[in-house]
Amino acid sequence: METMNRTSAGRFVLLVAAVACSDSTDVQQPVPSNMEAVGGDEQSGIVGTPLSDSLKVLVTDANGNAIPGVSVSWSVVSGGGQISPTTSTTNSIGIASARFILGPNEGDQQAQAEAGVLTGPVVFTAHAQVQPLVAANVEPISGSGQSGEAGTPLLDSLRIRVTDASGHNVPGVPVNWLVVTGGGSISPNSSTTNGSGIASAEFTLGPAEGEQVAQAEVAGLNGSPVSFSATATVLPGPVTLSVVGGGNNVPERFSSDLWVHGNYAYTGTWGFRDELGDVLKVWSLNASGAPALVGSVTVPEIGTVSDVQVSDDGQLLVLSGERGFDGGVYTYSLSDPANPRPLGSALIGPAGVHTVTLSTINGRTYAFAALNPGFSGNQTEDQPALLIYDVTQPTTPVLVSRTPIEPNYGIHDTFVRDGLAFVFAWDEGVIIYDVGNGIRGGSPGSPVEVSRVVTSGTSRTGVAAHNGWWFHNPVTGERRYLFVGQEGPGVIGSQSSGDIHVVDVFDLANPREVAFFHLNGAGAHNFWMDEARQILYAAYYNGGVVALDVSGTLSGDLSGRLLGQVRPGGARNTYTWGVQLANGSLYAIDMLSGLWQLRTE
Repeated sequence: METMNRTSAGRFVLLVAAVACSDSTDVQQPVPSNMEAVGGDEQSGIVGTPLSDSLKVLVTDANGNAIPGVSVSWSVVSGGGQISPTTSTTNSIGIASARFILGPNEGDQQAQAEAGVLTGPVVFTAHAQVQPLVAANVEPISGSGQSGEAGTPLLDSLRIRVTDASGHNVPGVPVNWLVVTGGGSISPNSSTTNGSGIASAEFTLGPAEGEQVAQAEVAGLNGSPVSFSATATVLPGPVTLSVVGGGNNVPERFSSDLWVHGNYAYTGTWGFRDELGDVLKVWSLNASGAPALVGSVTVPEIGTVSDVQVSDDGQLLVLSGERGFDGGVYTYSLSDPANPRPLGSALIGPAGVHTVTLSTINGRTYAFAALNPGFSGNQTEDQPALLIYDVTQPTTPVLVSRTPIEPNYGIHDTFVRDGLAFVFAWDEGVIIYDVGNGIRGGSPGSPVEVSRVVTSGTSRTGVAAHNGWWFHNPVTGERRYLFVGQEGPGVIGSQSSGDIHVVDVFDLANPREVAFFHLNGAGAHNFWMDEARQILYAAYYNGGVVALDVSGTLSGDLSGRLLGQVRPGGARNTYTWGVQLANGSLYAIDMLSGLWQLRTE
């Protein structure tokens, strides 16, 4: 029976759907572009006998779609064996196969598959033995360390390999599978290693949250039993988001960013409504958490306070200024949290800084600033860039590095954690820098690029990478997912666009997109994570605030994980900029209706 992986199956379905939905009679035929082995390599067998498994190749086009009807030629490269048939055709899922009969000599033997103009043959290696192989060792290949919803199968199979004392793969070895803890199930209960010495089983998690263990046993072999651990998660129930207090409290200006620390909240202002957005608002939070305006700080010669953050110890506030002659980074003392006192600044000029992010690295405090494109005529100064300032002495911020970002907007936001800076660079996608993690030897004074990824749908004129959050899941212990918010065209108060995309960064050098969330009629902006409960709270402009379940393994369309939604100001008075969890409440800052206190139940 032909087999294929989930990715290959998805590629074929996509191809059929694209053709079926076309109204045109002039359908362009897919062009074969790639061929790869999908089964039968690295088998072991007895000289003069057929290998246990067929050799299989998958033929795809340049977009990864499986191509049926492609002629594949098979031949023996070395060892004097035989292959049958010498020509086969890819089936409906793009796979062609042949059987390889080993030649009379012990040692490695090879066969190959070729398909017309495709670059290079696909070579299969087999290991021929005079005497039957004697199994000696068993080892895990993959499947341990996964997480999933309790009561459901894990995404990937549990897989082991059996070898002899010389490391040759041993086929035909019986393997017993059983559940050790957690009350789940495993299927099949027994299986046999294939021609490559591999056996596998599907592990369905039990009903309890937490670690669960299954194992593979091969009596008498070194390494047996092989244990596989998995983490079962229980999905959050529906979340009811409701208004507790606040709102309709900044009528003269559009509101921008939000930061809550202790019993105070600080919010920015944006552009021009009835008055210019050159003010930082200060709010006192009463015993119930409801906000009351207690003061404001005017920042001269700017038109927008676009980003605000308070240090973990509550002593320092930084904000970014733009849309004025004195755009840049500003620092304030919070020795009296109700009355921020100016300390220092790093002025950029009219270009300004869109966002600023604080992070402590090796005992020093740094501000990561997103320099906007400039228009001075000086190409170097006008280049968008990641600016990193040492603000350990906040009265005199010191620029320690300037990393240029490709223009056409350039850099929008930065998320810093564990010595890694995730730069959201609009149509350039997400760029990951080592700024003290050690993975590439980078530092704040000398950032080193680790990798980059462009999420689907990104374009220069449409939606693009805006912000993000690297999720550290305390339930599973994983640091696997980066949530990327895309922003696109919109109209304040009524329209917005852009989805949330999920990137797997388990291998930081090779990030890959795995999932997305789309909310009809609205676009994502800033968000906050309740990591302990595995819930993402996102501001969605005219869509208000949404709660999204991000537990377990994330894949594909996440629309079924929407837990709750609220428009704090109502249908025509909501355009939510950002959210933050603090003191048992969820706070939302809305461009139209100001600062709100929300309840999550």
